[in-house]
Amino acid sequence: MTEGPSHHEHPFDWQCSDSVVFLEKGQALSLLKRPRRANKGFLEEMIKGNLERECLEEICSYEEAFEALESTVDTDTFWAKYQGNCAVNLGQNYRGKINYTKSGIECQVWTSKYPHIPKFNASIYPDLTENYCRNPDNNSEGPWCYTRDPTVEREECPIPVCGQERTTVEFTPRVKPSTTVQPCETEKGMLYTGTLSVTVSGARCLPWASEKARALLKDKTINPEVKLLENYCRNPDADEEGVWCVIDEPPYFEYCDLHYCDSSLEDEDEQVEEIAGRTVFQEFKTFFDEKTFGEGEADCGTRPLFEKKQITDQSEKELMDSYMGGRVVHGNDAEVGSAPWQVMLYKKSPQELLCGASLISNSWILTAAHCLLYPPWDKNLTTNDILVRIGKHFRAKYERNKEKIVLLDKIIIHPKYNWKENMDRDIALLHLKRPVIFSDYIHPVCLPTKELVQR
Repeated sequence: MTEGPSHHEHPFDWQCSDSVVFLEKGQALSLLKRPRRANKGFLEEMIKGNLERECLEEICSYEEAFEALESTVDTDTFWAKYQGNCAVNLGQNYRGKINYTKSGIECQVWTSKYPHIPKFNASIYPDLTENYCRNPDNNSEGPWCYTRDPTVEREECPIPVCGQERTTVEFTPRVKPSTTVQPCETEKGMLYTGTLSVTVSGARCLPWASEKARALLKDKTINPEVKLLENYCRNPDADEEGVWCVIDEPPYFEYCDLHYCDSSLEDEDEQVEEIAGRTVFQEFKTFFDEKTFGEGEADCGTRPLFEKKQITDQSEKELMDSYMGGRVVHGNDAEVGSAPWQVMLYKKSPQELLCGASLISNSWILTAAHCLLYPPWDKNLTTNDILVRIGKHFRAKYERNKEKIVLLDKIIIHPKYNWKENMDRDIALLHLKRPVIFSDYIHPVCLPTKELVQR
């Protein structure tokens, strides 16, 4: 008796013979046929919508996206959008790495406060990474960034728009104006014969022949070959800083703003000083006129509680190591009186610490210009805005019988201070309304020599 195939056997005839190895074409197609994806017509949008939802809910791969869309163009468009490499609507989705603005300015790092103070905290907005363009405030023109240009706070970035051949804003790089070489004065202005008659602070020069000017000049060594005409700025005493003139009020002598030719450091044939401690005992030659500079230069740097008592400062070695290229880590507190030239500048209202500074005489303080003038931070302070505290050791509390609180009557910012580009010549002088009295905790520091500065 012949039995038919069992239910475990294949549906086609179960025979093992040389003549039946492959199925007929029709039979094979009936077995291997699979339904095609319904990605045509009205179902296409539904599939794409499901894909986007799936990729948001779970991590998906490019291959999975391609399998669903079956088109390289559609997949590339979707993938750029999914990865955040192009902008959708206002570009809140953008997570790419473009870090320049529509005019070609490099973006500022979001966590940096220079040159602009950001209004968005990267810890609250975690997508504000590096200096990449983002849109944390739903800006109508799309992703933007704070710029590295102090004169431009923020600007939009040219981000590719998803599925379109354009960017959120047009990329139009700035054309830098051609720089012309400005004429300069040689020999520190000793050959200057121009008619400039205003100082760097805006004061009008007195005529050289006036009674007051002659009286103030009697102690100066004047080169008779320099013609002192009218009230024009001149350099009759070969001053290293350039031309100057006499003015009607203290400090009575002020420099004028001229552009001097730079001297090449390579041409300098002078002995370079070695770095020593903050104070050294050696013959000291004064440079400034005490009438205008004030007192203290001849005795600068010799601290009353240390050098004058021949006591070693415990932090001196640590400080010297840092000068020689080392690094201070977990440093100790400074000893009382170890920096008697240290000055703290406070803003009067609201009262806050502005900057540190250095006492260089009983009448003058040296500080950084950006502490007083830096427009990107809305900073443009006057003498009425600042309170000076000298002789402090502890920052927070008032130190009776140690510190002095004094006012200012003049601020002189270097005339070529360049806050717009590179912060060159970031230096300023502050004149005390009344000279401060020196003590164990208040004493001036020495200014470096020209040779040391040029190193």
